[in-house]
Amino acid sequence: MASTITSDQINCLSVDEKLKLIQAVWESLLADAAELPTPEWQRKLIRERVEAYRSNPHEGTDAFEFLDQLGRKQ
Repeated sequence: MASTITSDQINCLSVDEKLKLIQAVWESLLADAAELPTPEWQRKLIRERVEAYRSNPHEGTDAFEFLDQLGRKQ
């Protein structure tokens, strides 16, 4: 049986307890991920990005290059 937690109860939690609660909620969502619908706006955005990549696959930055550059800026 699921229990209910109120906003007031959440506000009384320590930061560590709130993070643990978030983690528990996230894990429960992942368990049900197959049931979550993908919104049409996300599908459209993915189609647009794939089309842009296919039109010019050499444009942009490789993910590893980007991470290397990000590391150098620190």
